[in-house]
Amino acid sequence: MKRSLAKSRMLFFKRSIISVILLDNFLTHFPKKLLFKTRWRLEGKCKQCGACCQEIYLKITPRQLSSKLFTALAVKWIGWVFDFILLRVDYDNYYLVWTCKHKQAGGRCGNYFWRPSVCRNFPLVDYFDEPGFIPGCGYGASKRNVLTSLVGMLLFLSITWL
Repeated sequence: MKRSLAKSRMLFFKRSIISVILLDNFLTHFPKKLLFKTRWRLEGKCKQCGACCQEIYLKITPRQLSSKLFTALAVKWIGWVFDFILLRVDYDNYYLVWTCKHKQAGGRCGNYFWRPSVCRNFPLVDYFDEPGFIPGCGYGASKRNVLTSLVGMLLFLSITWL
């Protein structure tokens, strides 16, 4: 009985953390999508194949990666909060590569409502890099009108450098 109560409290705590992260995600991404357009327009839709759950790439800076303490804490934290399993560290491109415990047969998510921001925002189109997509993914990208993307990029740069 005590173990069940402790487990339910831990789940409540994890979901509280995820709720704060999701609120932050909404508050930061909603205005960004409206005001700060990238050079690329996202097209297509999810095929729900689960390929994006097989290898989840989370960017990390070279400085963070060089700190063994930071990397160890990040691995523990991300693994615990999001139920991700570390597959490998890509030292050349500065990524932590994960897989998810919640991927079900057929590619569906077993934790869809509580999925983390990295899953909600997939695929994320970068401001400066050309987008890349998983082979067979239903998403693609086309270039936007130059003026639209230039205005968005200038707004993005002016706010980030304030």
